[in-house]
Amino acid sequence: MTEQWLTYLANQGRSESTIKQYRRGLHHFIRWSEQSYGQPFCPTAIIPRDVTDWISYQQTVERAKPATINQRLSALSQFFRWCLDNGHAKKDPTSGVSALRQAKRRPKALSKKYTRRLLRQVYQEENLRDNALIELLLGTGLRVSEALALTLADIELNERSGQVTVRRGKGGHQRTVPLTANVRKALNDYFDSIPLTDGEMPIWNGQRGPLRTSAAVYKLLKNYAFRAGLDPDLITPHVCRHTFATRFLENNPGDLRTLAAILGHGSLDTVMIYTEPTVSDLAERLERAA
Repeated sequence: MTEQWLTYLANQGRSESTIKQYRRGLHHFIRWSEQSYGQPFCPTAIIPRDVTDWISYQQTVERAKPATINQRLSALSQFFRWCLDNGHAKKDPTSGVSALRQAKRRPKALSKKYTRRLLRQVYQEENLRDNALIELLLGTGLRVSEALALTLADIELNERSGQVTVRRGKGGHQRTVPLTANVRKALNDYFDSIPLTDGEMPIWNGQRGPLRTSAAVYKLLKNYAFRAGLDPDLITPHVCRHTFATRFLENNPGDLRTLAAILGHGSLDTVMIYTEPTVSDLAERLERAA
């Protein structure tokens, strides 16, 4: 029966990683159920108390993180929904069982020292395309997909100002993001080095071939970090976005509305996470209060 459900998910267009995650979550519950009752798993025998006991087991015995437990619970809920629709169960034992609350954590950002060393490494290797791309990611907070979709027509560069127009943002929304002097210089240097005649041509064709995928940018960042003697595991394209947001609020405390507009978020709630204090923030405040 579980394989039938997984096949159904595949036919619904669920990604391979999602299906693997759901398989692990469901099998975790099945193993727990069979060990707890000493009987083969049967969907019709499961009651809500089983689900809450299973969650408690994960919390107290396995010390699993809330995010992990919630992922498994989501898989179980999806499975029983399918069972109901296909006559394999009369009730959904997960109905009414709430996901665990998760503590909000500020997204990870690169330190200023890490950022400086990374940018120095990129600059010293004299790859103008890579330098322009990384300066853009760190200086605008663009999503990597947005950056890769840019054409020459999307970028306006002047001596003292500049902006980039994101035409294909998340949710189909368009926005305009100002460019700092460092980003403008990096882009100008790059554009001067390549022939750009078609305004609608993707701009990221350079010395090492075209950049078309997020995975390619991910690998590029890791390689530069490694050659700079930095921990490659700390950097991803999305960490560059978090780094921009963190630096913006350090320089513009409380200006969530502007940050949301720059990042392309329709709600201020989404950027509130950047105001969550870190452990070091709390320690510093306690020291000042002592």
